[in-house]
Amino acid sequence: MEELNFQGKTDPLILHESLHVMGMDEDKINQSLPDLKKRYFALLEKNLQTFPVKLMPGITELLTTLKNRDDIIIGLLTGNFSTSAYMKVGIHSLEDYFPFGIFGDDTAQRNEMPAIGKEKIKKEFNLDISFSDMYIIGDTEYDIACAQYAGAVSIAVGTGWVDAEVLKSKNPDYYFDDLGNTEEIMDIF
Repeated sequence: MEELNFQGKTDPLILHESLHVMGMDEDKINQSLPDLKKRYFALLEKNLQTFPVKLMPGITELLTTLKNRDDIIIGLLTGNFSTSAYMKVGIHSLEDYFPFGIFGDDTAQRNEMPAIGKEKIKKEFNLDISFSDMYIIGDTEYDIACAQYAGAVSIAVGTGWVDAEVLKSKNPDYYFDDLGNTEEIMDIF
């Protein structure tokens, strides 16, 4: 397990890679997925209650400002399963900011997520938006690559485990050390 890097990967991809290392074949993993997810959610719930979860600077202020705009739809685009994603944002009562999302349940491939998001927005909100009107905010190089792959706007944030210089070297459209300056960030939109 020490050889695997989980950062920026989707939950299904992490499960498959880690269980392959342990000797499980693809069919067994797929058959076991419902039970594996159930166990994962139970462990995650316990860990979220046991260990402190730090809310990064500016998150609530930015989400509130974005939610108050009638020309913006906020969604989660994450490699987490939908259940684990809402558990994580729920620990700080942020779940109501996200009326929809694209999750590891939808695809194990992060770069497929913007296209799935476009279809969900069309179906759920009756809007056909272009990829250039999507903004993907993330703290890994995979988030930047995902946005670039789709032609979306990439906003990199240095609050994760990835060094700022690594993020900047991937040429995001925007880079911030954190999301603490809501006014400056809102100038992008």
